[in-house]
Amino acid sequence: MSLEVSIEDYADHQLGPLFELFGSYFQPEDRLLTATYTRWLYAENPSGLARMVKVTEGDRWVGFMAMIPVQLARRGELLRAFYVVNVLVHPAFHGKHLFGRMITAARTLIEAEDAVLMGHPNDMALKSWQRARMHFHEPLRPSLAWPKPWVRGLSVHTVKEASQLRAGAFALADITSQTECWRVAATPAYLDWRYLRHPSHAYGVQMLAARGAPAGVQITKRVRPGVRLLVDQFVQPQHASEAAGLLPPLTLCFWPESVTAERSAAVWALPWKKRIPFFFTRPPTPEVSAHVANLGLSASDF
Repeated sequence: MSLEVSIEDYADHQLGPLFELFGSYFQPEDRLLTATYTRWLYAENPSGLARMVKVTEGDRWVGFMAMIPVQLARRGELLRAFYVVNVLVHPAFHGKHLFGRMITAARTLIEAEDAVLMGHPNDMALKSWQRARMHFHEPLRPSLAWPKPWVRGLSVHTVKEASQLRAGAFALADITSQTECWRVAATPAYLDWRYLRHPSHAYGVQMLAARGAPAGVQITKRVRPGVRLLVDQFVQPQHASEAAGLLPPLTLCFWPESVTAERSAAVWALPWKKRIPFFFTRPPTPEVSAHVANLGLSASDF
């Protein structure tokens, strides 16, 4: 029986074949095998339904890749993008180049829609993405934020409810209108879905204020006892370094080398070899790396 590659919007009737495929890798209690998490990720996103890239043999799914839509913005320009997540091929079909065929299908789609494909591939997947000629940019390197218990003119408070995000809507819109770099259009609706309503991760969401007026948001999550990870930061450019000082103690940041150097007064570049690859592909011409240097870890932390 032939193997067919197709792309379609998420629909609930796909849960059965999707869970059957995922069950070849994950235990029944894994969040990827729950309807709550799946619907949150693929259906409840305010940016739209996920695109499901699938390889089928008859009615059976044997390969899968999810494309999660997100709106990017800079200087009043909007750009549709997709995070690539949850890529796998059934063990019985390894060696049939299905991963490459799914990447080709996804690339064809973004070319047709003038959209972007982006992600942080792991070591096992990296070579496949490189062979597909994704546009890779500076890898992310680890640093540690220097805590500053008091920063002149800046303060933070913890966000617990969507209403607190809505109070900062104007500042969030102003951030993307000022920046020369592509950033996620961090609307209150997106931040509420992405961080406050996540079914399994407990994020720490800080709202920043500059002399009492909202000035942005930064998000962390616990990665081990006493250590947190900066997942993303949406702040006015002039406050970016100072805002890092208001992160919780022992917060790891992953930024490109250029950004880490630019914020050297706020972070200590750790002497670790670990790097996180990052591709941002908008055919046919690669984007300037400096324009995608502040996209954070949102693309890999679902």
